[in-house]
Amino acid sequence: MQFLGISPTELIFIVIILFLVLGPQDLVKLGSSLGRSIRNLRQSGAWKTFTDATRQLRELPQTLARQAGVEELELMGREIGSELKQQREKIEELDRQFVAWTRTPTASPPAPLESETKPPEGE
Repeated sequence: MQFLGISPTELIFIVIILFLVLGPQDLVKLGSSLGRSIRNLRQSGAWKTFTDATRQLRELPQTLARQAGVEELELMGREIGSELKQQREKIEELDRQFVAWTRTPTASPPAPLESETKPPEGE
């Protein structure tokens, strides 16, 4: 895991160097002053402005989509899709009825014609 592009081992190395350079007394003073500075920064108006700006940037795609009416278009698309599905089902049902109406029954063979049952006269 990295924090500001610094790995944990690099961070430990930096703390050891600070401890060697400043000593234990100055390191405690540095930590407390750094903590106060960070707290003051977080409570400042500039920090609030910065966090608001980053939140707005994260929400920008959703805001633009809402303003452009993308949700309404998606809803209309779903409605049209469901209507098309219903129409397709109606057409398939009519097609089944039409095929049933035009199909010749095959349960019994057609009766032979009289000319087919009489023997030819010349015989």
